[in-house]
Amino acid sequence: MLFIYNLREFLKVLLLLSLVFSFLLSLYSLVDILLLYKVSAPHIIPKAILITVFSSFYYTAPILNCLALMVYMRRVFKKSYDRLSYSFGISPLRFFMPVLMASFILSLLQLALSYSFYPKIFKNAYAIEREFKKGKAKEELVLNNFWLSLGEGEKRAYVRIGFANLMDGRVYDVFSVYLQGNYIYGVLYAKEGLWKDRSLTLIGAERSYSDSGLKEKKDITLEFISVDDAKAFGEKLSHLRMDKLISLYSLASSLGMNRDVYLAELLLRLVISLSVLALTLPLAYHLLKERSFLKPSMFFLLYIALYILSLNLIKITAQELGRSPLLGALPFFVLVLLSFRSLYYLGKGFRV
Repeated sequence: MLFIYNLREFLKVLLLLSLVFSFLLSLYSLVDILLLYKVSAPHIIPKAILITVFSSFYYTAPILNCLALMVYMRRVFKKSYDRLSYSFGISPLRFFMPVLMASFILSLLQLALSYSFYPKIFKNAYAIEREFKKGKAKEELVLNNFWLSLGEGEKRAYVRIGFANLMDGRVYDVFSVYLQGNYIYGVLYAKEGLWKDRSLTLIGAERSYSDSGLKEKKDITLEFISVDDAKAFGEKLSHLRMDKLISLYSLASSLGMNRDVYLAELLLRLVISLSVLALTLPLAYHLLKERSFLKPSMFFLLYIALYILSLNLIKITAQELGRSPLLGALPFFVLVLLSFRSLYYLGKGFRV
């Protein structure tokens, strides 16, 4: 009975806060559409509002869950349900278990939705903003100054494509260097070409060989990566399904590209999902121990700062510093350690 009662009361508060949050976001989105959108499109209003709500909930779910916990615990302290439970030998962990289970399910739901649902939401949000807010045409899939390496062992080729329109397969300004060990034995250049499936056909390509001094100019077809893989490389990382991110992470290593940026996006989704638990557990420990809100609120602000700091550092370490994004996740690892510590003391119990 206690489990069901606590679960019901917590979910009621979480649902109410989520509805209020959604209502405020809907108003903001509506004002944004009416005042800032350059293209008049009334039919886009419901879709834009839903996209704003879902995309915001993705990042703020851990914070909303904690706010719901604080409101719920205020009711508990007011009626001394926690002290009454302890008098019957119920540990703080057992008392908190309904909230813990709800938070765990929310974490799993966030992780499941980040597989393909949230990426689709972010992609639609980007398309709507570009087309209706900025008044631009729908974005074409293009690559600019795209580098990759091909081959294995001693023989490798480094290819640079100046510009590629992946919608029609046209490529321009293609340059390739062929190496054996550290020795350059060939250079290739073409002003234009056609990329189809796994074939890159270069029109009027100029190729020269270092050993013989031979130079030739003719159409050349190279075995290349598929256009579908290239489209994924050209998309924003937040728009990609999780299975595609894993595929690109594996493929980037063989192509000589920075695969840490794909690991960073995977890590971001994991951190955001697990932060529902990582923020809720330490906060619950402080609330049940202090039976007040001032000190726990200060800790809550600190935990939010660690959460936001971790999200930013994961991106910075991979994209700007070229280091492993695991270094950027250190603030989140601190939250995880605090969560295990809180779980231990909740199970052990303490004087209230």
